[in-house]
Amino acid sequence: MIVTDAVRSYLDQTRPEPDALLAEMQERGARDSVPILDAQAATLLQVLARAVGARRIVEVGTAIGVSTLHLARALPADGELISFEIDRERHTQALSYFARARLPARVDLRLQDAAEGLTQVEGPFDFAFLDGLKAEYAGHLDLIVPLMRPGGLLAVDNVLMSGAVAEGRPIDGWSGDRVATARSFNDHFLGHPQLDGLITPIGDGLALAVRR
Repeated sequence: MIVTDAVRSYLDQTRPEPDALLAEMQERGARDSVPILDAQAATLLQVLARAVGARRIVEVGTAIGVSTLHLARALPADGELISFEIDRERHTQALSYFARARLPARVDLRLQDAAEGLTQVEGPFDFAFLDGLKAEYAGHLDLIVPLMRPGGLLAVDNVLMSGAVAEGRPIDGWSGDRVATARSFNDHFLGHPQLDGLITPIGDGLALAVRR
């Protein structure tokens, strides 16, 4: 990650222990090398979704559902979350976890490419989270922004790529091409005429913006 070891250790100590279901999901992610969302970033998303009073959330990149679960737990009983995933095995795993979660809100896990799915859903959404294929971030962003309500919040993960984006060179498996694509996306995100945004050094870099 991109914070010091001491800061990371302190944050881990201050974070509440996950419940049994979330702990199982986190352990599976670590065991099977599934790129699940950093625990601090996931907690922040849940807090922010509650802060904006989110009732409708859209997510790109379910994986096994760790970020999805945090976001769903921020929703009221009449809330709705739509999440897109293209990996069939991970989608199936997420479905099995959510069958046990017993959430009052409606969670719609779709095995569908987000570039197609986002053209088929209707806004407005209160919250959006991008954590799918990094090369497709810009296209997904341009599809999501028109679906957001004014004052709605967008979050994007992995925008610093272990610090490689800031240093402008490959680090920890992030190739030079992927770093260049990420820097281009960050410029697009921060300069978007309909967004007020910033990049935070949380997890692997979390970009946040409010829809104007």
